[in-house]
Amino acid sequence: MYPVYLRKTDDRRDFVRSVVKEFWALLCEAESVFIKPNIVSYEPYPTTTHPDALAALLELLPNSRVVVGDGPAFDAGSADKLLEQHPLRDVCREFGVPLVNLYKLGMESRASSRGFSVKLSTYPTKFDLVISLPVLKEHMVCGITGALKNQFGLLARFERIKMHTGIKNIHRSIAELNAILTPDLLIVDAVETLLAAQEVRHGGHRTRLGYMLAGVDPVALDSVGVRLLAEVDPDMQGVKPEDIPHLQHAIKYGLGNPKPQTAHL
Repeated sequence: MYPVYLRKTDDRRDFVRSVVKEFWALLCEAESVFIKPNIVSYEPYPTTTHPDALAALLELLPNSRVVVGDGPAFDAGSADKLLEQHPLRDVCREFGVPLVNLYKLGMESRASSRGFSVKLSTYPTKFDLVISLPVLKEHMVCGITGALKNQFGLLARFERIKMHTGIKNIHRSIAELNAILTPDLLIVDAVETLLAAQEVRHGGHRTRLGYMLAGVDPVALDSVGVRLLAEVDPDMQGVKPEDIPHLQHAIKYGLGNPKPQTAHL
């Protein structure tokens, strides 16, 4: 069982290199890799994944067929235009890697073992390995967004609308989504964060936090993330992982460890 690897740093590239070295036995077997950044909107970091995090990963996967992809928020405008203009597009061009719009690659209904069904992109399942690159932030609906919530970018537009309007429980949906499709490796950027909301356009306040995290357990990563956010937000002090509704569901479903060991990397 891997711990949560944690480093107080602002050097994303060096941390990613260390992660790749630590998980090389996993990575070296993969002939194809799908990378899922956070491209929720047109806003740059820390709303979305920092270009350095993606670039550092791409330069260390030269022998794999790599595709980067996401489905931006349904209220963020044209997904094609957004992806074309986002800073991560330049990184993908530099490395000759496609940046794909998941909305255009077909959606399927999948159900968890509890019979909870969501319509989502199954495109990542075509790859040997899936790596997620979330940003740790506060979220005005979900409390926090990080490892678990980054999977939201796989969902069909109408699924997201149903969740944000209360037709479907968004918190349970996030947990069930992770039960259906889980990344193989997650590298979470918490060098900077947003407090109060997940995007600047929604009222998020940019704040330095100063950490990078990595691991294979999204529940463990988000549980550590809750503790880290308390360092810069007094309102988060005393908050436990199970106080975050989607984390509570994920813990109940046995999707990970809310009390992980941490290790310096």
